[in-house]
Amino acid sequence: MYPWHATFHMGIVHFMAYPQVKTEDEILKSVHKILNDDFFQAIEVNMLYEDNILEKISALCETADVEFLLGAQPFLLSKKINLNAGNDEERHQAIQLCKMQIERSYRCRARALTFLSGQYDFTEKKDELKQNLIHSLRELCRYSQEIGNTAGYQLGIDLEIFDHTVDKKVLIGPAPDAFDIAKSVKADYPAFSLTIDLSHLPLTFEDPYYVLKLLAPFIGHVHIGNGILEKKNPFYGDHHPRFGIAGGCNDYQEVAYFMIALEKIDYFNQRVMTKKPVISFEVKPLPHEDSDLVVANSKRKFLAALDKAHIDYKELGYKL
Repeated sequence: MYPWHATFHMGIVHFMAYPQVKTEDEILKSVHKILNDDFFQAIEVNMLYEDNILEKISALCETADVEFLLGAQPFLLSKKINLNAGNDEERHQAIQLCKMQIERSYRCRARALTFLSGQYDFTEKKDELKQNLIHSLRELCRYSQEIGNTAGYQLGIDLEIFDHTVDKKVLIGPAPDAFDIAKSVKADYPAFSLTIDLSHLPLTFEDPYYVLKLLAPFIGHVHIGNGILEKKNPFYGDHHPRFGIAGGCNDYQEVAYFMIALEKIDYFNQRVMTKKPVISFEVKPLPHEDSDLVVANSKRKFLAALDKAHIDYKELGYKL
């Protein structure tokens, strides 16, 4: 047993780690590989997969006793679905499409479903768009809650924070804006939470501890990965390269700092909709790299980060 099994669940964003898999057989083989690895207790799967594939993955997760989570980020990004659109008709359509994903999530017994905010044009009024997003999220949470009352459990509805100005250029965004959204939604819908991604924090130019401390009451899900801020680098922005890559922002030292910050804000005792708090690798191989090796890199870096976090905690007088 790995040392975190009693405290949190280690996960992986499958569709980032294995972007090359396309057919049902390829998808299921790569999922099977993850579920056979006792390093992981959670897997996050692409909402764009067909229903029959999601149902098969759900059954595999149940057999393996691994938490099954769904990511709607590729769905929203590929179809340019905007939950904070200024146009009422566009926003209504976005809500309806996202409700369908909530229905699908319940059908395959997923534990949580992650969304992201829509595009933000700096010529638009941010406060109005934030209110639009709050309205959309409250409607989605209300709808999910109604289904959950019949399904016998509540699906976690998560909003992932992305960059504001560098790559995805979405509304949420900076931590203070995320705070405003979460405060307005979670007060009435406990199943709502924020997803914090270490790989996005360099792209928002915010310190991880500042973000975690500010948003602590609302964090229900965590990703760890890497990003590149060198504009001349062909993988500049939100490409989630492996830890320690030349020009990257995050290596095991940054992961260690992040883990210490999570401990200090008491994330591991947070009430979440998954069985335990989840920390997932979100890493993606470059075109010439092998997925399995990038996953192996992540596992080694994470173990090194835990060792460093333990040492740093002892030096700071804390107990990990």
